[in-house]
Amino acid sequence: MDAEILFCFARRTSACQRTLGRAAALFGVKVADVRVCARERSLSSELARLLRRGTVVFLVGSCPGRRPDCAEPVFRTLRVPLDRQGEPRGVLRVRGGEKTGYVVESVDQAILLLPDDPYEILKMLPAAFGRLKRKFGLPGEFPKAEHPDYGKLVAACMERQGERA
Repeated sequence: MDAEILFCFARRTSACQRTLGRAAALFGVKVADVRVCARERSLSSELARLLRRGTVVFLVGSCPGRRPDCAEPVFRTLRVPLDRQGEPRGVLRVRGGEKTGYVVESVDQAILLLPDDPYEILKMLPAAFGRLKRKFGLPGEFPKAEHPDYGKLVAACMERQGERA
């Protein structure tokens, strides 16, 4: 499966692209094209062009607030209903440390709205790819973070110290 990346007023494009590309590769997804949108009025047409070719579009936008600036125009264009706080209804929210991203889905496509911050994206990707994996039957998983058992390490070290004495 191919995916596309569209940057909208993003500044950390290289780091975000590298983060998305590595994560996508874990699930057998190839990033086929990377585009930049520098005008808000051309966002819809750029997004439509990428959706004609691919199944998944990663839309990475500037994010001075809680969510990417490109989220509102996308929700408006796709006629996603919003609640009183301006949050979309029926759309998966993926949370990072301080930012929120979204997975907007149709029957056979998905748009991931992500902030222009590779660390926030990295925190959002397990939930986002979990959804994509179920939806599209993707193989692969994120590697498990292994934390050493510090209690055992200290005990073993103390035993060795006792043997030397």
